[in-house]
Order: sequence, then C-alpha cells, then structure tokens
Amino acid sequence: MQGNMSLENFEYFEKYLLEQLSTEEVSEFEKKLRDDAQFAQEYRCFLGQLDNTFGSKGFNSADKNSAWQKVITGIYIPSSGVKPITQRSWSWGRAASVTIIMCLGLLAFWLYRASPEKGIEMVTKSTVEGQKATITLADGTTVRLNSSSSVSYPVEFSDSTRKIMLSGEAFFEVTSDKSRPFIISSGQLETKVLGTSFNIRSFPDEKRQEVAVKSGTVQVAFPVQLSDPVNLQVGDVVIYDNASSTMELEKVDPESIALWTQGYIYFENETLGQVLKSLSRWYGVEFSVEDPRILNCRVTLKQRDETLKNILEILKYASYVEYEFNENQMIIIKGKPC
Repeated sequence: MQGNMSLENFEYFEKYLLEQLSTEEVSEFEKKLRDDAQFAQEYRCFLGQLDNTFGSKGFNSADKNSAWQKVITGIYIPSSGVKPITQRSWSWGRAASVTIIMCLGLLAFWLYRASPEKGIEMVTKSTVEGQKATITLADGTTVRLNSSSSVSYPVEFSDSTRKIMLSGEAFFEVTSDKSRPFIISSGQLETKVLGTSFNIRSFPDEKRQEVAVKSGTVQVAFPVQLSDPVNLQVGDVVIYDNASSTMELEKVDPESIALWTQGYIYFENETLGQVLKSLSRWYGVEFSVEDPRILNCRVTLKQRDETLKNILEILKYASYVEYEFNENQMIIIKGKPC
C-alpha cells in the first residue's frame, strides 16, 4: 500500500482502530508499521489529526459512507497532478506532496464529521512544489499558503467558531472577532486566536511543528499528556517535536517571521537537511545526497527573489558542498561532513 492515495489506506487505518481486522491482518498491519517508513508516517498523520478532532470523544463509524464521499468530492488536487514517488534516497519533494494530499483528504473528512451543521460546504486548497497562494476566507482572514501545503475550511463559518485545518506552512492575518475564536488544527497542535498575525509550519514529513507570532496573542494547545496550552506573545515561537512529544519556547525578532511571504529565502542556523527540504518545495526540484552526514551542517542564509542556481552557489561557498545536475535534472549534493 506504499504510495497508495486511495480511500483504501484510510479505511485500513480505521478498521485497525475499530478492531475490525483479523489476528493475521493485525500482525500484518503492525509489521508494516515497523518496516514501511511511508506507511508509518501516514498512520502517524492519521492519528495526530484524529486526536485533534475527536479528543476524548472517541471514534466511530457512523455516517462513514457519506463522509468518505465528502472527501472524494471536496478535495482539491492541482491540475498539474501529483507526480509519482520515485525510489531515490533523500528525495523529499514528491513524497511530501503525496503525504500532504493524503492528510488533507482526511482533514476534509474530519471537519465534515465534526461540524454540527448538516450539509456544510467544505473547501480544500493545495499548492504544489514551487507554487504559493493567497486565500481570503469568509470572515476576511487572509491565508498565505507556502509551497507543498494545503488548507481546508468551510465556505461560511458558524456563529460560534471559525475552525480550519492546515498541512504544511501558512501565514495568517486573522480578522478580529471576539465572539468567534479562530482555530487552526495542524498535526498534533491546535492554535487559537481572536485576531492577530502568525506563521504555522507543520509539514507531515518533518519531525517538528512551529508556531511563531508576529502580532497579537496566540494560544497553542498540545496533546493532553504533554502540558497545558501556552499563550504566545509577539516574537514568541513554540517548537513541538512529534517524535519525542516535547516542546520548547524561543524568542525571535518578529520582523524575521514569515519572510517567505515577501519573497525571501531565510535560514538561521538551520541544518543543511532542512534547507534542502525547503528548497525542494520552493523551487520544485529534487535533491540526492551522496553522504547523509553532511545534512547536519548548519546554514545561515537570507536572499530575496534569487534563482536556484544562485542559491546553490551561495551554499557551495557557505557550506563547502558541491552540486551537479544529473541527466534526470536531479541535483546531486556532494561534500564532507562538517
């Protein structure tokens, strides 16, 4: 089932949780979790969003057929389509796109099931590698969606709340409405605001999620076993580690938050591995690394509206790495560990 984007995987996860698999099927499922990294990542995404949506209320199969149909008809897939996953080491971009589309199908399903209003119309918008988008919601809130990201939201918000879901990265400028909190579910985090601007980074293929506040106040809730919600002020950044279920707080210059919305490529002491992931999404390219140890090298970089070649040249001199394009236009990164 690796790379399978049909409803089959969704129902497979559901049956496992509802204990509807035979003993042999359970053994096969749990073996795939141990041996198949992509399958395990998809299942973690499923569990994380399920936990956000249902909390302690549990999960049942009521109205499943109509809900699945909502997923089929509601999900937005770009006209260019999603390219198939290729079996190349350190090729993040395509795998990320596939995982994001899978997760956003689930997001549309969860929002539909969780909504008290019957017949609510949902919209899911996605960007592919190298693409960005600006979306204006019904309340006037602006969502700037980064590459390889998706957001799912209702056409009209309810009278009591404004709830949407995000996979990937987006910068929000939320219209103030004290009577209706604005809530974003992303991975295992839930961000709640009344009116402010902030950035959320929550890609399914990254182990960390981040919320950074540029103006106003934001409340971020974590899985129950971690801690109580935290209130973030201007310049605060909360970083949640999915693998260890831990979080940390940092303080940054608020002017450095979401510089990508102004055309900047900005990295502050980031690993080369993280930099290559971001460049893969930004430019829609694939990287292959000859020696994975160099991915731990640190990079600081701030450039605006630069070509990919110029960025690679800067990395060449700043990180002492070499690069070349192979016949399939994949970029080969070479170098010695730092």
